[in-house]
Amino acid sequence: MSSPDFEVVISGGHISQEAWLKANGSRKPELSDEQKEVARKLGVADEEYARGVVAMQLGEEAERGRGRILGERIRKILESLGPEYKLDAVIRQGTQLRWLARIEVGGKIFAVAIPMELADDIIDAGSDRDMNRLKNLVFFGVGRQDLMLKR
Repeated sequence: MSSPDFEVVISGGHISQEAWLKANGSRKPELSDEQKEVARKLGVADEEYARGVVAMQLGEEAERGRGRILGERIRKILESLGPEYKLDAVIRQGTQLRWLARIEVGGKIFAVAIPMELADDIIDAGSDRDMNRLKNLVFFGVGRQDLMLKR
């Protein structure tokens, strides 16, 4: 897969059940002295802490892939508005349960919040209804309410 022309940022760690299970069979990294100290303070065995490190990496990698998919869908929406609309980044803000699309228009930056639930629906299924909701969020977020789709 070629690298997108926008950045995908994962803010706040994410460990899915799938990543945790996958990490169990993975080769565990050698923990740094600092990581060993954290594990000791938490009362966690080094092996379990190392599993958590691997699971975190796997989870972030999976979320980065999901972010690329979401970003591509947003980029296609922006293409319909013209070349001056450019997706700069998609940022997963897990603690706020949203993705943030950073969009540049003529040197001005707009931040469009996309609820995690909608993003998941867009990434996993991408129904017309969900895509229309995303379009409306993007259009509104960049000040193009005139293009918003009516229900």
